[in-house]
Amino acid sequence: MTNSIKNLFLGYLEQLKVIVEKVPEELFANSLTEGMFSLEMNAQIAANFLLRGYCPLIEKDVISCTSSQLGKEEVLRLISDVHMLLNEFPEVTELDDSVLLSDSAGFNKINLPQSRFIFSYIVPNYMFHVSMVYAIARKEGVPLSKGDFDGLHSYPNGFSFIR
Repeated sequence: MTNSIKNLFLGYLEQLKVIVEKVPEELFANSLTEGMFSLEMNAQIAANFLLRGYCPLIEKDVISCTSSQLGKEEVLRLISDVHMLLNEFPEVTELDDSVLLSDSAGFNKINLPQSRFIFSYIVPNYMFHVSMVYAIARKEGVPLSKGDFDGLHSYPNGFSFIR
């Protein structure tokens, strides 16, 4: 396994899949609060943010995986599609900060060197949307742990920091 942006993104995508697989179908339309995206939309945005970041690195037009269908199976299919695309793309092992990448951040147009584009824009936005998926699921009682989020932490069953 090489140290690459692709492997980083594939790892992130795997953890999104772990979380989504544990969420019951009936929770996909729920949001954290009124006026916010649903769990389903946050999962779709998160997965697509990885493509939004990777495509410019390989000088490819940004691809976005979408679906006109709703629900858990469609989100899992979208995650699988993004995984397949990332796997097909060439490896990027180094970032070239002499290359500026552009995108829209809300109503702002941004132009950032590759490393800032990935680590100050793409990764935080991906993490924001995955955090929303996690928060909505936890708010609705889905038993998720920090290990589901990062793939690293492990706690015994029944463990709680709150006493």
